[in-house]
Amino acid sequence: MEQDPVHQLVLRALRGSGVVVANPATIPKAIEKGEPITVTLPLSDEAAINKLFEQCRERALVLASKLLPCPIPDTPILYLYDQIRLCMLFNLNGAAITFCGILVEYALKYTTYAKENPGVPNFDSSAWAAFEEITLVPAIVRARKAGLIDEKHEKSLRSFAKDLRNKYSHFNIQKITKDVFFPAIEKNVETGEEKIVELAASTPTLQIIVKNRLDEDNVMKVFKFADSVVRYLSVRNCE
Repeated sequence: MEQDPVHQLVLRALRGSGVVVANPATIPKAIEKGEPITVTLPLSDEAAINKLFEQCRERALVLASKLLPCPIPDTPILYLYDQIRLCMLFNLNGAAITFCGILVEYALKYTTYAKENPGVPNFDSSAWAAFEEITLVPAIVRARKAGLIDEKHEKSLRSFAKDLRNKYSHFNIQKITKDVFFPAIEKNVETGEEKIVELAASTPTLQIIVKNRLDEDNVMKVFKFADSVVRYLSVRNCE
């Protein structure tokens, strides 16, 4: 199998999620009939990367002021906020959502550790080691036991774990895109007839297209949820 060069990665990133599916035999016919088909001229690696970064710069300038600041001066928490925000600036929204799941899990573990070890002035690596052995749902249970969250918050966090975090962490692409339909234009090149159809994400290619759209639509909402968890836990931990 031929390797996928970085140049193709950059071209896919420039293209975005808009894809036209056509029989190769129909493309020359469509061009003959004056269809607005753009032929992309070859780009050098340097030109393609420059163009990609220009797109990222324009997007980042619009988005920068909307990104949430880290609410507490804790180095690991700040690191995770930085990863989320950097991914969003570079339009890596799926990665940002995955990091949001990591942030929620770490915040639960971190504040529960602090609650269970009051008055300890220095970080106790042996006490923390047990937290690195548990996953999100056990961390939710332990935070509830420590009195950091109530039944309402536990239910919300369990829903987050099941409906979003686990699917993204394990790349359950079929579950992420299940029951999602998106409009597409189906065109007969011979007759020029067009009709709008609703396509289900029934193949891996369509699932990736749909996931990109879902990621872009949902990333800020997911980040705000993760941020609200961090802020709530930090306040509860000080009580």
